[in-house]
Amino acid sequence: MKAPSDFLLIERINQCPKLASLRSINQTLEALLDSEDSFMAQIAEVIRLDPSLTTRVLDLVNSIFFGTKDEQRISGVEEASIFLGLNRIKELLAATPVIEEIFRLGKSSESFPWVDFWKHSIGTAILSRELLSLADEKFEQEEDYVSGLLHNLGILILAITFPEHFEEVYRKPSDTPLNLLELEGSLVGWDHAKIGAYYLWNHHISEEVVDAVHWHNEPSQATVNPKLASAIQISDNLVKQLGVLGMEKTARPAKDSHLQLEGWKILFGDKTVPPADEGEEEQEQKEEEEILEPTIEDRLSETLERLSQTLNGIV
Repeated sequence: MKAPSDFLLIERINQCPKLASLRSINQTLEALLDSEDSFMAQIAEVIRLDPSLTTRVLDLVNSIFFGTKDEQRISGVEEASIFLGLNRIKELLAATPVIEEIFRLGKSSESFPWVDFWKHSIGTAILSRELLSLADEKFEQEEDYVSGLLHNLGILILAITFPEHFEEVYRKPSDTPLNLLELEGSLVGWDHAKIGAYYLWNHHISEEVVDAVHWHNEPSQATVNPKLASAIQISDNLVKQLGVLGMEKTARPAKDSHLQLEGWKILFGDKTVPPADEGEEEQEQKEEEEILEPTIEDRLSETLERLSQTLNGIV
């Protein structure tokens, strides 16, 4: 199958509908969440105005805290919001309108495996934010969460614009994400990261998000914020370690393989790699310090333990 020309690629991608929610999230609720004077009742009242967000809030809180026991399930938005807390509601606020619009965008691709795609995307978004927090990197406009959520948007765009090429690419297994990029490049002309980045750029999404999506498999190439792209690369790997592979037919990464990624070195340097010549006294001192303060890997492990339940609640 012949790869389409750049001109045809651009024309087809330009024909995909714009996602208004990428630039405009519910401003009333966003203002309430950012205000120190807001009451949970006010926040719950605004959530109730959005049926989709209401459903996801209730599904998430019942999945995390009560499993499948019907007699203990929470049905009130205000009570659910108290259990979840403001940070988790912010994540749902960022994700919900984007998810709903992309579902509508992808109606023409009936065979697209939505559950796998979204579990992986949302898991990557949650972990990207956690990793950046561990690295003391802060974002004011949800770029960390939205970049992780949309890192594989190009796969969906490819499925919509070139369905035959999509089938050809994704029925073949790839050993690594970089092998997949090479396969996409040879069969399509552009890989999914470039397709997604172009789509977002064409719809005037922030340069930081566009750059992170473009280089999430090769964060050292990022020019705007390599640490954001790095967090997505690490998160992508960790979510796959949990068995949530998404669309990409790559092998499940080995445990701790994220520590060897270039993104880990960019984001954390050598913080978690002990010096080769560390003596016994230094090692004992280090172990005592770790008892007092959890390491990055300890805190990340706790996050991963919670992530499976969170994904079941969101998707």
